[in-house]
Amino acid sequence: MTDSDWPIVGVAGARGVVGGVFCSILADAGLPAENLRAYGHLEGNTLEYRGSSVKVNFLTDDSARELDVLFLAVDGVQSKEIMAGPGARIPLVVDNSSAFRLADGVPLIVPEANAHAARNRTGNLIANPNCTTAAAVVALAPIRDLAGLASVDLASYQAVSGAGRKGLDAFEAERGTEHRDRAADSPFHGRIADSVVPQIDVLDEHGWTGEENKIHAELRKILELPSLDVAATTVRVAVHTGHSVALHIRTERDTTVADLERVLRNAPGLEYRPADGSERHPMPLDIEGRDPVLVGRLRAIPGRDRGFALWVSSDNLRKGAALNAIQSAAAADPERFGRLLPPLR
Repeated sequence: MTDSDWPIVGVAGARGVVGGVFCSILADAGLPAENLRAYGHLEGNTLEYRGSSVKVNFLTDDSARELDVLFLAVDGVQSKEIMAGPGARIPLVVDNSSAFRLADGVPLIVPEANAHAARNRTGNLIANPNCTTAAAVVALAPIRDLAGLASVDLASYQAVSGAGRKGLDAFEAERGTEHRDRAADSPFHGRIADSVVPQIDVLDEHGWTGEENKIHAELRKILELPSLDVAATTVRVAVHTGHSVALHIRTERDTTVADLERVLRNAPGLEYRPADGSERHPMPLDIEGRDPVLVGRLRAIPGRDRGFALWVSSDNLRKGAALNAIQSAAAADPERFGRLLPPLR
C-alpha cells in the first residue's frame, strides 16, 4: 500500500555512499517508506528508513513500471545497462554517473543555472554533473548573469568520499600508519592519508585527467557557454567529505567586487562569506552535512582586467550528488516531485 499523495521513488545503488544520502534526503522530506523502492546487486538485503526496513531488490522491467522517478547512484556501466532496459519504462530518471552527461539531447542540470533545460527535456533522462562542477556552477551562474564569463581557471581540493566506499576505506586504512604506501585496493594514484594526490582519473595523451576533461566540458554545457575558456587542475586531498574549489575568473564586462558580492549574497543555493575575515572562510568542516555551497575569499586580481578570485566549499555527497539530483527532478516537474525536497540544512 502506498501514499497516493507521494510519488513512487526508486534509488538504484541505495546501499552505497551516495545512495545512502539520497535516502537520507528523501526521509527528511517525509517520503513514506512504502513509497521508496531500493535497488541493488544483492537482493534481499534491507536498509533502515524512517523507522522501517526497506527491502533491496533487483530492478526489473516489471518493478520499473510502477516508478514515477528513479535516481541512479551507480557507475556508468550500470547506468547504461539500466537505461537500455528497465529505465526506458520510467517517466523520469536522474543519473548521477558520467555515462550520459555529454550526450546530445540529455540535459545536464544544476537548477541554479539551467532549470529550464530540465523542464524542456525531450526524453525521460536527466544527467547530474560531476560534484566539483556542481559546486563551481552555483557560484559562477550569478556572475555569468551579471557580467558574463570570458574564462575560468580552477583548482579543486576533492574529498576522499568522492571516490565512494573504496576511497573511504583506503583513507581509513592508511591513517595512523607509519609506512608511505597506499592501501590495498585504493582507488587513488598514491597514498592519500597525510598527503594530496594531483591526479583524479586517467591521464590522456596531453596530460589532462579524465576528471579535468569532464569539468571542462560540463561547465560549458551547463553554463551554456560552448566556447568558454576553461582549465582545471583536480586534486584529491585527505578530507573525509567536502570538496573545495579555487576559482580564478575573467568576466566579459566590467564589474566590481562590490557588484559581485551583491549578486552572490542574493544568489540561490549559496551562502556568501565576506573576504575580510569577519566570518570564517568556507571550509569542508563547515559544509559537511549541509546543503548550500559556501562562497568566500572574493577579491580582484591585481593587474588583470576584469579578473577575480574566489573560494568555494560544498558537500560533495549532497549538492555534489544526491541533493542536486533531487532538485533536478523537482525542476523538471515541480508539481509531482517538488515535495521530495526537504527544508535546506
